[in-house]
Amino acid sequence: MTSSPSTVLIIGASRGIGLQLVEKSLAKHPNAVIYATARKPATAIDLQKLHKVHPNRMHILQVDVTDASSIKQLKEAVSQTTSTLDQVIYNAGVLKGLAPLTAVGLDGLKENLMVNLFGAYACAMEFLPFVERSTYAKKVLTFIGSSFGSITTYKENFDMHNMVFGTSGVNVTAAYDISKTAVERLAFELDLELRSKGVPVLLIHPGLPKTDMNPMGNITVDDSAAGVINVIGDYTADREERFLDYEGKAVPL
Repeated sequence: MTSSPSTVLIIGASRGIGLQLVEKSLAKHPNAVIYATARKPATAIDLQKLHKVHPNRMHILQVDVTDASSIKQLKEAVSQTTSTLDQVIYNAGVLKGLAPLTAVGLDGLKENLMVNLFGAYACAMEFLPFVERSTYAKKVLTFIGSSFGSITTYKENFDMHNMVFGTSGVNVTAAYDISKTAVERLAFELDLELRSKGVPVLLIHPGLPKTDMNPMGNITVDDSAAGVINVIGDYTADREERFLDYEGKAVPL
């Protein structure tokens, strides 16, 4: 078995945390090839700049995670150069419909679920065989989650919503939160089925970094991404906790 990952797929890498996950992976795993996806690679300027620095260690690939045929095309593109993936990180995510749940509407809820939940499941199913074929001792399938999906920490998150969005008594990220709660269960169920087969499934809360999605973040994207990559790299199947934060601490479901 290899001592470090040689192939890493990061889905949702055009900016923010995803872009930094690519950069940190390149730095931490100097012998690895990184597959980084973007919905529109041509406009992912910072990702393109990173590729120019690492042209032999990085592939930029297109995918729309709401489109099953696009995900299959991504699988075919990856399979042109590798049949195994040591780490798969699903980072694609959206926060749509900033309004109380009763005002979001079905379409608003669907928008969040299509990317955050259904896209995560579809990508996991297409790339699971790649991870299963890996001989890397710490191979893992990872979803980037959020503490906003944790029902246990609801009060803490609700207070934060009120502070960030200037609201009182309503949760304007409810549609997003629901999608992240669903991803928690998705990761749990997949791990329940796959861990005994050698593929642990990990969920990571990246903290609250300051990004386009979260302009009121309290940590840097750099620190968040570095922590996430370290947690993934250190994770082994004998650890019971399935939901960790970027510092490696357990997050309640």
